[in-house]
Amino acid sequence: MPNDLIMVIDDERSVLQALHILLEAWGFRVLAAESETDAIDRIADAGEPPSLILADYRLREGRTGLEAIQRILESAGHPIPSIIITGDTSTEALDEARARGVPVLQKPVMPPYLHSMVTQALRQAGG
Repeated sequence: MPNDLIMVIDDERSVLQALHILLEAWGFRVLAAESETDAIDRIADAGEPPSLILADYRLREGRTGLEAIQRILESAGHPIPSIIITGDTSTEALDEARARGVPVLQKPVMPPYLHSMVTQALRQAGG
């Protein structure tokens, strides 16, 4: 599982950088993006789809991480495990994610728990 490519989408640069550093320290390759469009571009540049997508729920311009995940899945043409990380406590966000089968982690997420969720998602996907 280390060396898997993980797409991280968060419009808060400090959170994005922290996740990037943490995931690389765990041995993963990381693509980091601040928006849905940025994520699509970075995946195209990488020439391979990610093994996992970590996305913040609320992104800029009224977009959501679920919309970004959906667009990446459509582009890849196959399932990619995904996890929403959010500080949003609204039931709308949680219900929408659950309806799509996407686990939701509430910020702040402790690194050991994040590591466990990431490895579990990759293991279930056969990564």
